[in-house]
Amino acid sequence: MNPTTDFASIPVADNFRVEVLDRHVELTSNDRRVAWFPAWENADRDLRHFVPADVPLGTLADPFEDEDESWRIRIFEHDGWIYIFEADAPDAEEFPRRWRVPREKYVEAWARVISQFNPVLDLDDLMGDADA
Repeated sequence: MNPTTDFASIPVADNFRVEVLDRHVELTSNDRRVAWFPAWENADRDLRHFVPADVPLGTLADPFEDEDESWRIRIFEHDGWIYIFEADAPDAEEFPRRWRVPREKYVEAWARVISQFNPVLDLDDLMGDADA
């Protein structure tokens, strides 16, 4: 990461959501794509096994990165914000699409989609109604 990056100038992704659209994970802001995972096909199937530790997140020193033949993403936390950088080449070092999300909003959005595809069952549902 360029040490002179002006993080405060990176736009905030309002109403941030993690969605599964056409079997791919898309990160959206105000119903507009911020970034996505084009090589992650069958996300609807894969998310059934997701847990919080699987959420794509890294640090400034060790960011989460993924790429395919025509795309690259870098995600990291810095000063309470999650930064999402996306480019159109696997070896890109410049990222034309840059967004930031408050950490708690990013984590909440991932928790919602994980819960949608891998719901935690209520203990009462597992044990039956003990008062009956």
